[in-house]
Amino acid sequence: MTKFKILSVILFVISVMGCKENVDSISPNSPVVVINKIIDSVLVKINYGQEALIENNITIKFDGVNDSRCPMDVICVWAGDGGVSLILSYGREQLHTFLHTALFPREINYSGYRIILKSLNPYPKSTSSTKLDEYNVDLIIKR
Repeated sequence: MTKFKILSVILFVISVMGCKENVDSISPNSPVVVINKIIDSVLVKINYGQEALIENNITIKFDGVNDSRCPMDVICVWAGDGGVSLILSYGREQLHTFLHTALFPREINYSGYRIILKSLNPYPKSTSSTKLDEYNVDLIIKR
């Protein structure tokens, strides 16, 4: 009976590990994000005004915010939208783009990478306003 319990625990752990999404998380302090064939995508957090370097090829700078989302402590007719301005650079080429949390586009394909806006943080509150330097974005980068 003990062997059965051990085998059951091992099978449970293996099944839980198999459900994990293959996304690595990179903090704003990491200088370079590297995406390889083993990792499907990388989650990158960028603070307002900062940038992330993807495989020494692409620079993504978080350049602006337009936050009209309904505050978390208020009931609204519409949830609103958080928009972020990004500057994508590859060599001398530069592209200004705007991604949204609720509207479209929510993602962009750029120089062989798919850049998806996962979230804009912090979420607004009715009791306080958010300063620009308090914002950060979570982007999913896929090859």
